[in-house]
Parts: sequence; C-alpha cells; structure tokens
Amino acid sequence: MTRRPSQRGVTLIELMVAMALGLVLVLAASTAFLAGNKLFNTDSDVQAVQDSLRFARYVVQSLVRQAGYADYAPDQLTNGVGVIASNANLLADSSDPMDLNIAGASNTTVSGSDFGQNNSDRAGGNDSLMVRFFGRSEGGTRNADGSMIDCMGTRRAGPADMPSSGDRVLNIFHVKVARDGEPSLYCKTDAKSAAQPLVRGVEKFKVVYGYDGNGDGVPETWLDASAIAAKGAETGSAHAEWRKVVAVRVGIVVRSQRPNGDLKRVVGEDYRLFPLGLEFKDVSFAPPADGRFRSVATFTVMLRNVVRDPE
Repeated sequence: MTRRPSQRGVTLIELMVAMALGLVLVLAASTAFLAGNKLFNTDSDVQAVQDSLRFARYVVQSLVRQAGYADYAPDQLTNGVGVIASNANLLADSSDPMDLNIAGASNTTVSGSDFGQNNSDRAGGNDSLMVRFFGRSEGGTRNADGSMIDCMGTRRAGPADMPSSGDRVLNIFHVKVARDGEPSLYCKTDAKSAAQPLVRGVEKFKVVYGYDGNGDGVPETWLDASAIAAKGAETGSAHAEWRKVVAVRVGIVVRSQRPNGDLKRVVGEDYRLFPLGLEFKDVSFAPPADGRFRSVATFTVMLRNVVRDPE
C-alpha cells in the first residue's frame, strides 16, 4: 500500500513575514501611485497656467495691434467717391473719452458703459484697457473679410457709406471676480452689454503707456493711465494727451485653479511678482501663500502709425 506524502502548513512566523513583505510592496506601490498622481496634477496645473497665459497674451496683443485701424484704401464707393475712414478726420476734435483709439484707467472696476475711468478699485489693483478700430469687409460688400476681429473672436465688418466714430469696434479688457470667487479676464464689445469672461485665473492685469511728448513717434517715458489723466488736467485736454500714446506695455499674472501644498512652504512674505518687469519695480504684487502656481507675461506693442494730414 502506497503511503501518501504528508502535508504541512506554514508556521505563524512565516505567515507574519509573508504578510509584512506584502504590506511593504503595497505601501511602495501606493506611494509610487500617489507620487505619480501628484506629479501628474502638478504638471497639469502648470500646463493649464501656461496655456491660459499664452491665450490671454495672444488676445490682448492682437487687439492692441489693431488699435486705430482704418481702411485708407476702401473697396466700396459712395456716389463714385471712395470712402476713407480716416482717424485723423474723425477724432481730431472729439473730447469723448470713448472716441479714443486706445485708453485705460488705473486701479479700476468696469461695470458701467465706459472703461472705468471714474471708478476706483485700490483693493483689486487691476487696470482696464479700451481698444477701438474699424472692421473690414470684402470688396464691395458688407461681409466681414475676417482680417479684423473683436476680443470674442467675432469677425467685424467695415463701416457702410460715410463712416463715423461710432462704427468702430469697441473692446474693453478688465479683471473681475466670478461668482465662484475666481478672478478672470473679461472683455466687453458693447458699452451697454455685459462683459464676457475670456481667461480664468487672471489675477493681475496692469498697463502702462509709451508717451510721445515731442511727436517723433518714439516714447520718452512710460506712464500709467492716472499719470496721463494728471497731464490732461494740467494741459486742459486729457484726450490730447491720450493721443500722444504710441506704445502699450501689458503685464498679466495668471494663477492655477487649485493649490499645491508644497508651495506654501516656499512662498514667504518677501516673495513678490513684477507684472510689468523689473523696470517697473513700483508695480509689484505679493501673492498670498495659498499654494497656487503663478506665472507672469509681459509684452510691449507699438501702436500703428496714425496717418495725419500734411501741414
């Protein structure tokens, strides 16, 4: 008769050792998973901030480049005479601040039918920027040819018949806190309509202007909107001072949507950001130690040359 081999289980010590090794492996896998997940979230937050910053810069920069555009070689005719939407002719005698090709306000909120030049927002410390220009149509039609768009990406057609200043496209950039508490860059394309959000997470929006006092087309100094308003008070014509602006410098700070705990240990009270660059050290921002990623974009745009009547 064949004897069956005896079977024997593991000892308690062997079981405990096996369980300990298994727990170590589970712990290592969990740590690797959590670290990988954190790295993924961090990379996603940083990428989102960079994408938002690039988009905000692209929109504002594109619109500022269009400031003051007019079709000096129009396709359409009125009674056999070419219609020229000349800024020099339209705006030479205007004193309406909304008739400027470009203007802004310092430390302001925009809630009414203007760009906020009569409001103050010292707590928020953000500026506003108004940009105006004519649209452009396909030859002989009222169909926009797509070369001129507003801040919402809408193609804008050129003026019909004899143009007026009111035919120009209106764009007003400003920062407003959304209902969920997230600051965002807004833009309005109609003085009477509500502003629409463009980019979430825009925490700072600062603007200074290249001021050309001697008319040679080169800015001698950089002034914010309040300084230009002060010059206007001295000369008696703020609009004439705004027409001496030949360049615009914009600084934007974008923050991430969620905090990262590691950053709270890095950011101290002496940590500051300079939206307009180190050349403008008086314009700084001390972000709270909330663990959010922040990134800054600074860019300068020269305004298009204004065609003036020969003397």
